[in-house]
Amino acid sequence: MLNIFRGFIFLLLACAGVAHGADTGWLTSPQNDHARIRFQAEKGNDRIDGLLSIELASGWKTYWRSPGEGGVAPQIIWNNGEQARWYWPAPSRFKISGLTTQGY
Repeated sequence: MLNIFRGFIFLLLACAGVAHGADTGWLTSPQNDHARIRFQAEKGNDRIDGLLSIELASGWKTYWRSPGEGGVAPQIIWNNGEQARWYWPAPSRFKISGLTTQGY
């Protein structure tokens, strides 16, 4: 999954000069057939807004930035020197093997 996220960061950088919205469409990987990922970007006056959407197959979960007792937080590596602010949707709480976690 990390390689997919790195690819989307690259796509965000590629979209930086686009005047109108850009959309990757839903992308999948044979190594990660349990997830589909889509990145959309739109340039505003002084910033670029990006949206990373992840659809998981039934039974799969992903964790929030503060996952709770039994998860690993997602990691997004931003290397281009520009400042990025990440916003996360409100997570759900669920129990896995008796541990409370937060995620999607």
